[in-house]
Amino acid sequence: MSLARIFVRLPNWVGDIMMARPALHAIRAHWPDARLVGMSRAGHRSLVDRLGLFDDVLVAPEGHVLVQVPAVWSAACRVREHRPDAAIVMATSFEAALTTWLAGVGVRIGHDTDRRATLLTGAVRLRAEDHRADAFRDLARVLGVDVAVTVPPLALTMPDRAYAERLFHTMSWTDKSRPILLNPAASKTPRAWSSDRFRVLAEQLTTGTDTQPLIMHARTPFMASAEWGRAHGIALVDDASLPELAALLERCALYIGNDSGPAHLAAAVGIPTVTIFGPSTPERTGPDVRWLTTASVTRDMHQAVSASFACSPCRERFFDECPAPPSVDGRPPCLDAVTVDTVIARVDQMLTGGSVTSGTDC
Repeated sequence: MSLARIFVRLPNWVGDIMMARPALHAIRAHWPDARLVGMSRAGHRSLVDRLGLFDDVLVAPEGHVLVQVPAVWSAACRVREHRPDAAIVMATSFEAALTTWLAGVGVRIGHDTDRRATLLTGAVRLRAEDHRADAFRDLARVLGVDVAVTVPPLALTMPDRAYAERLFHTMSWTDKSRPILLNPAASKTPRAWSSDRFRVLAEQLTTGTDTQPLIMHARTPFMASAEWGRAHGIALVDDASLPELAALLERCALYIGNDSGPAHLAAAVGIPTVTIFGPSTPERTGPDVRWLTTASVTRDMHQAVSASFACSPCRERFFDECPAPPSVDGRPPCLDAVTVDTVIARVDQMLTGGSVTSGTDC
């Protein structure tokens, strides 16, 4: 199939965007001369620019489709102006398919989620057993794309890396310092491990005479005072853009945190991760390094901590379908079952180079 103009509606979540990179690079390799137009949420625009793939990037409408009808129509008109020959709808929302349908794109490929199959000319089953990276590749294959590609590093800029330089200077860290970054943040509170446990974990990691510097990605739902950070020598980061966060991560020794976008940014810049899973599973949404070009990156670098509940992964209908009521701080039982001691043990194994068992534990 010969395509001169291709529209890609990117996923709505940072982690999914990172997991879509193999498919995106395969599309670009298959049609190197095509004009590639992407659409992403406004907050993800800077990260999408660092992918180095798109000729144009449009801003997607936000909010529920029924509330944002004018925004959806406006977005569809912007897509129509580019006259794409085909669209790959990687976002699984109804709005993403509707926007593409209203734009009048003749070929519309996407997953058969959210009751939107009739809006697509090629509805692809979203296989629950597959890793999300493979699910995105399924969409590309419908258009005949099956290119074995490696994924290059993010195209981070000097201003992106200047953010890390300023933080290191503020904390009086040297160029040789290799901090640990803790990420208590998540897009949904029930997907985030307890903020209190992250606080205890941080305090334990900064206790002793031979500890590494610590950075806390202090974004929602985590809250901490500047006084707490100073008392424990922890750098609190709450204003970094996604590219700045990636630039900061590439200077770190280890990522510890939730199954969320920053875990995939950490994998993309080649640092090890200890990722905490609850409603999700590493088999589907864990950091994927099969496509990275860095020879030193291995799957053993990315370890999962999970209570491995039989109902995981779930549809995240909190808390209607959970086997137990939420914890006091609003977490599902699968996350509440993950203890600080379990995470500490896995972190110690990663930092000391000891034997690390594959799979999950708790």
